Amino acid sequence: MPQNRILEGVRVLTLEQVHALPWGTSFLADLGAQVIRVESLAHLQDRKAGPFPDGKPSQQWWNEGGNLAYFGTRNKQSLGLDVTAPQGKEAFLKLAQNCDIVTDNFRPGTMERFGFDHESLAKLNPKIITLSSTAYGYTGPWRRAGSRARTVDASCGMSYLTGYENGPSHRASNNYMDHSVGNNVAYALLLALYQRNKTGKGMRIDLTMQETGVSAIGPAILETQRGITRSRLGCGHMWKSPHNVFPCLGFDRWIAIAVSSDEEWQRLRQAMDEPLWAADPRFDTAQGRWRHRHHLGDLLSDWTQTKDDQDLMNHLQINGVAAGAVLTAEDLVANPHLKDRGYIEEFENVNAPHAGKRKYAGRPFRMPQIPFTIRHVAALGEHNVETLRDVAGLSDEEIATMANEGVIFTQPLPTETPP
Repeated sequence: MPQNRILEGVRVLTLEQVHALPWGTSFLADLGAQVIRVESLAHLQDRKAGPFPDGKPSQQWWNEGGNLAYFGTRNKQSLGLDVTAPQGKEAFLKLAQNCDIVTDNFRPGTMERFGFDHESLAKLNPKIITLSSTAYGYTGPWRRAGSRARTVDASCGMSYLTGYENGPSHRASNNYMDHSVGNNVAYALLLALYQRNKTGKGMRIDLTMQETGVSAIGPAILETQRGITRSRLGCGHMWKSPHNVFPCLGFDRWIAIAVSSDEEWQRLRQAMDEPLWAADPRFDTAQGRWRHRHHLGDLLSDWTQTKDDQDLMNHLQINGVAAGAVLTAEDLVANPHLKDRGYIEEFENVNAPHAGKRKYAGRPFRMPQIPFTIRHVAALGEHNVETLRDVAGLSDEEIATMANEGVIFTQPLPTETPP
């Protein structure tokens, strides 16, 4: 392993599924940590999620899904282990003795029932760092409530603020909360490792999805204490106009334009070659433009809808106006800017060879001499022997017995329904 993988030597044992926690631990794996993902036959939804080559799962669908390379088993090791079996529980505890970090995203109480809670693990490994990523945390009246990204979007206030003017609340189409939680997972674990290096002591981290979301609407929290309730404004702004998305030439093509000052309004007027309607005195001030934002938006839309979105973006940017074409996923894959920066990564999964090369979104930052590439995508149970032998210290005979008894595995049960 190259020396510039800065977390080389750090071991992470993770009981994870779905999106948020796997996204966070994948950052640590990128940086060289040995991340052992414990997988269960009862929870294979991540391996069923796809997308699959040509949209059709094959006979070995459990190793093909594109999201596995995006965050699921990206640069991780896969251990197929039934931790509810006595041998499986014993093996997990032996692994934890030799790991720096143990993470989970179960509801509060689950790790305690397994005997994997922080207090139990700290008796075996006093320097252990544990992190639980839950919906509402380990304390408080909602601590045992379950969730999905949609429900937490609602309970953190983000859904209330999202929607069209005078309309109902909406949820954004992507799982922003999962990504935000995953980023916080990586951040918290790196801080905990830094603190342990200073003090020699492990710690318990209680990380919640709801609080991650509430932290993103801090201004609204302050405003409500002054008696201000934010209105839903769609893509609009509370006091700036024009500040919205506008139609462009072609089917479902749009551009976002954001004017934040009188000076920027003058730049937009000049970029439009000073149409007569732009000289309307009602638009001379920020207050006037916002008060008449609907009329202004209609006039601006008449102008933008005859223009190509990306050509118009370039034209406005050259003239000092903040603008961005509304790009589709297809646009982004071919985007020359992202290509020039080396952001889109091509990767061929050796565990799904018929899928060929696929393109993946990269990491949103660059660090000199520190790579963030996809090196490997683990097949289900690919590292059973390696992790149990080299980390848990089990003998080949013990491992073979576990395999024969179904405590460890490399494929779903025959009764498992394919995706």
